[in-house]
Amino acid sequence: MFAATSPPTDFTPGVFVGLGMLAAALLEGDAMPARARTAAARGFAFGLVANLVALRFVPEVIVRFTPLPFAAALLALVLLAAGQALPWMIGALVARLATRRAHAPGWLAFATGIYAATFVPAIFPWTPAGGVARWPVLLQTAELFGERGVSFAFACFAALLVTAWRGRAVRADRNRPLVSATALAFVIVVYGVVRMRAVEAERERAASVEVAVVQPSFDAFDRWDERRAAMMIDRLTTLTKTAEARGAALTIWPESAYPYTIARATRRSPTGARAVLQSGVHGPVLTGAYMSAGHGLGTNAAFLATSDGALSEPYEKRHLLWFGETVPLADVFPWLRQVFSRGTGLVAGERSVAFTTGSIRAAVLNCYEDTLPAAGREAMSVSPNLLVNITNDAWFAGSSEGELHLRLAVLRAIETRRDLVRAVNRGPTSFVDATGRVRARYDDALPAPLVVRPALLEGSPTLYARAGDIPGLALVALGLVLTKHRGRRSSRTGARVMSPL
Repeated sequence: MFAATSPPTDFTPGVFVGLGMLAAALLEGDAMPARARTAAARGFAFGLVANLVALRFVPEVIVRFTPLPFAAALLALVLLAAGQALPWMIGALVARLATRRAHAPGWLAFATGIYAATFVPAIFPWTPAGGVARWPVLLQTAELFGERGVSFAFACFAALLVTAWRGRAVRADRNRPLVSATALAFVIVVYGVVRMRAVEAERERAASVEVAVVQPSFDAFDRWDERRAAMMIDRLTTLTKTAEARGAALTIWPESAYPYTIARATRRSPTGARAVLQSGVHGPVLTGAYMSAGHGLGTNAAFLATSDGALSEPYEKRHLLWFGETVPLADVFPWLRQVFSRGTGLVAGERSVAFTTGSIRAAVLNCYEDTLPAAGREAMSVSPNLLVNITNDAWFAGSSEGELHLRLAVLRAIETRRDLVRAVNRGPTSFVDATGRVRARYDDALPAPLVVRPALLEGSPTLYARAGDIPGLALVALGLVLTKHRGRRSSRTGARVMSPL
């Protein structure tokens, strides 16, 4: 049920149904299983099966881009799903610890475990909040507590309903959790409606500008074949001319779209056939590119090219993708480097960069960085009025990965209250506004520019952009402390009552 939220089923209520069924499997009365092994096994089983379903596109990708046979690709899916299940297993153990040590009620312990699970690193960091991206009204508290805090609230709601259902035989035991679940849902919805209206009004008052995000429809291997470079430049040039004819003040090319490698320190565009802005292109153009850093190393970068031939300081991707750009444990197991050789030789950047042109001050989230709450907060450190994502999804073309990627990106727009434009090669090139609505998208396989008009919001950073997960952690910790204190007081009261006997 939880995995049914992913395309093509798109059963959004499955997030709450799935969480509720997991809570029912874990909760024994108002506590977690007595044995840690039982809690761990149930959490792991949930995560394993959910990821097997949601990531079912992985074997095809592995067969297409590595020398591994299909049987090995299936094994890789199982291993990947097992790795992705570890956060759920850890979450179940944390939930059990919350009942044993903090005497937390089952619903709070369960939600605390889900919250803890969202902090465990994963290759594909899907969360309950990401599964509800098609219903942005439920996600607006992300500006306060982030994607993780929203996931905690959803887990509270699901577990409270389970607690109420189990207490149906005794009306008094059922009413309190049912009322609490209803109140929580009411607050989330009302807050969402009010904030979406307020943010939309702010967007209408703000300056706006025409921006083109380009989907060039390059094959995955085009960037690595020098013979295809001229074709890539020609296609990007044609698409950019089309976008500028439609009024685009800035054209954005996807990740690694510029097909030639240039030195990291370069601040002038190559000329002739290698020029970023070819004849007839006015610019500016913001593009992804591979930049050499010396000693056989390079960076997955983005820079702004202007009509005077200047190249801006590049933004170098700070969060490298496992097995795509870096190979974990490759020093321990050298064969991993041979199999996933395309993921070696990249170094991570160290800071965000503001790309300024006219009234636009953009910050880039490169590839899957728009799925990471930390990356969104890092981007806000340069005070942008527009977020830009550049992605190459040709590796996953035809699969559900691109749609899953977009849904997680929605949370970055809400957390930062900035409009987000996404230039995605062979994926859903799109425009997400600061309320989390997907206002425009282009899914066709044919190359084309999508011209949109985002608002350039200059509002103060949100609570989440300023403080990150600290407010959410403080609230969860406060809840656990209060329940532990109440549990101790109840124990003392019980002891006094029993002492005369």
